[in-house]
Amino acid sequence: MTGLLGRGALVNWGGVVAEQEDDYNMWHSREHMPERLAVPGFRRGRRGVAPEGTPAARKYFMMYEAVDAEVFISAPYLARLNDPTPWTRRILSAYIEPSRTVCRVVADKGDGVGGWLATLQFWASDVTSLRTFAASDWIDRVMALNGILGASALEGDRALGQQPTAEKTFRESRGDRDRTVDFALLVEGFDRAPTEVAAHGLAAEVEAATGLAPVVTLYRMQHVITNVDVGATA
Repeated sequence: MTGLLGRGALVNWGGVVAEQEDDYNMWHSREHMPERLAVPGFRRGRRGVAPEGTPAARKYFMMYEAVDAEVFISAPYLARLNDPTPWTRRILSAYIEPSRTVCRVVADKGDGVGGWLATLQFWASDVTSLRTFAASDWIDRVMALNGILGASALEGDRALGQQPTAEKTFRESRGDRDRTVDFALLVEGFDRAPTEVAAHGLAAEVEAATGLAPVVTLYRMQHVITNVDVGATA
């Protein structure tokens, strides 16, 4: 019972200048996700928005699931990154503190997509303890909680997919360089309350086991789309 549609994931956190948020949401739903899901190997995309009061750098969470991490350095995908549309150029130039990481899925279990999702971000020079934790039975404990639909562990790659592209140039045009994460845990649930409880309980557990404290952020899912939705099945 796997939750994610593949063994690769591209995770993104960030914000957009306030006056362009409506345009950003329409662009991401109407152009960007359909464009990405048409690339061979992409399986599912999603966007979530954080509750009021969340720092701008983490207001939005975007994730693409793929067959494997190598999809994110494939020739068809790089061709898209180097040929951004006018709408894409305009929106990427409005990004605030972008964070973009290609990850390998190291553990996951789930029953579809939840209405709320929590992310636990980690930065560490050595992720050995996080790998050990990810290989434990933590997912079973999380999945046993009321209101929880899924959980997953992602290991980030600081180098993969970080080559200079046209999109990267626009995304960093405000002076904020792309950031990466070394590891991330995701928890999905029906509603905010059970997702929040599970996420903070998991944060305390992983910190006790590894000594590493994550940044926890909640997101309400705004849009989820698959490759089938855009007529791409390859």
